[in-house]
Amino acid sequence: MKDELEASLAIHDDLLERRGVDVWIGAEPTFTRADSVEAAWTSESEGDDKLERAYLLATDFANATPGAALTRIVGRQFPGEPDPRFSYGVRWRDDVEAPGARALRDAAPLSPPSELGGDHWLTVTPDPGVVEVNMAPSSSALAFARQAQRVWAAASSAGLSAIRYRFNGDLVDSGGGGQISIGGSRPQASPFVRYPHVLPALIRYFNNHPALSYWFANECVGSASQGPRPDEGTRERWDELGIALGWLERLADRGELPPETLWHALGPLLVDSAGNSHRAEINVEKLWNPHIAPHGVRHGKMGIIELRSVRMPDRPMMLAALAVLFRSIVARLIVSHYRSPLIDWHDELHDRFALPAVLSRDLRMVLGDLDEHGLGIPAPLRRELDVWRAPGITCRLGDATMTLRPALEFWPLVGDVASQERAGARLVDASTQRIEISLEGPGPDRIVVAGRWAHLHVVGEGVRSVGVRRRVYLPTPGLHPGLPPADPLVIEWAWAGRLQRIELWAWRPDGGPYAGLPRDEADAIARRQERIKVTTIPGNVSGIGHWTEMRPFTIDLRASDGSRQ
Repeated sequence: MKDELEASLAIHDDLLERRGVDVWIGAEPTFTRADSVEAAWTSESEGDDKLERAYLLATDFANATPGAALTRIVGRQFPGEPDPRFSYGVRWRDDVEAPGARALRDAAPLSPPSELGGDHWLTVTPDPGVVEVNMAPSSSALAFARQAQRVWAAASSAGLSAIRYRFNGDLVDSGGGGQISIGGSRPQASPFVRYPHVLPALIRYFNNHPALSYWFANECVGSASQGPRPDEGTRERWDELGIALGWLERLADRGELPPETLWHALGPLLVDSAGNSHRAEINVEKLWNPHIAPHGVRHGKMGIIELRSVRMPDRPMMLAALAVLFRSIVARLIVSHYRSPLIDWHDELHDRFALPAVLSRDLRMVLGDLDEHGLGIPAPLRRELDVWRAPGITCRLGDATMTLRPALEFWPLVGDVASQERAGARLVDASTQRIEISLEGPGPDRIVVAGRWAHLHVVGEGVRSVGVRRRVYLPTPGLHPGLPPADPLVIEWAWAGRLQRIELWAWRPDGGPYAGLPRDEADAIARRQERIKVTTIPGNVSGIGHWTEMRPFTIDLRASDGSRQ
């Protein structure tokens, strides 16, 4: 861990301590075999060598943790699965007590401990395509970061990775997410129990700042994702949410809001499109839920909130920086009330906020708000927050700079959500890709995309952008059968007497299959680079007509030829 990052974490911890705010943080990082396309490492929960690698991860983590004891425990059993999944538990204390018996890989599983006291408890379990690590909750950001460092190191020793490369060289996360949990040292010490106004305020804060939902999310966002926002579900639930928050805040002001009322009021509203409270951006099923059987550390009355709109980050300090951000937001809501009205973003949510430039600006507003409340995040950690979204491709003509970045795309579910509710992974049409084209500073106000003019729109101080959607492959099954891909995407712009033509290919320009997955990072980079062609010549650019903007900030190349103006 770099000295400046460790110092920044200590500064954050000191800020919260001086404010008298106690917020514990946990996470569920997930790792995969980046070199495998076996079902266990792409879609299935168990199989292949997942058990062996999970055992190695748990063993290496225990070996690196003073006083740790490793045990095989009974894992979760999901509907349709004949047996409980395997699981390993690692238990340790901060004071280097003698370890208990070290578990054999194939030992008979034991029940998880019913009471932990001052112990830390981490588990290693399987999930579709990944090995999931349920980190022990930490009382400080520094302790959280150090634990995350040991988790990543143990995963690497077991041959597991936080990232993987697609055949075309694109870099993606492990596929299992990396959600954050927030609570206290015990249920009654949770900030959501001690300060009942904080959870309604957190819901308002996330609604008002979509960057908290999208900047850290994986590729699958929107209503079909594993963590949809409340305003991405049914209209009726969204309408009721504002009423619920106002009523809960009035109860909190009168000192009449116990945690069971919070859970009963918000549990039915913070759900996905199928009504599943587990798959929600702000998950309250472990806040004060009496329906989860109370068997120790797994019961529902834990005072915990889980934030699920988080992809698996590349490295542990990215996760630590995000933990700092969320802890700081909760602390800000504790020390100062937040009652800003909910915003009904309508189409703007999946249009303007699909653009990284807009999300970046919104995130800076969040950071500025934390600064104003004396809970600012140090610069080294802010840099770790910035890298959660890819920097993209930079092109220059004279004093003008154009940037092409992957934007968010909201893939629709294929079929009825109810019919896929029990599936380990739900089927979406992922054939649409959106990129952001943006210029900061000097440059033209319009460019040519696929032969037609597209206008750039002001999205911030000196920044002009537009989103472009295209189909990159023909899905089976999927929507719009027979609609062909638009490959390559051709973008032309001119400035200072020079014309530049950029061709972006989704697949290899020469066609045909790749010879397996990329061998390493260099091979992946080479595959990405061969899919980008930039030509610069003297001259100007012309287009035939203009693209009709289906929404203010987005043009859709899938639209018919009749969309010319």
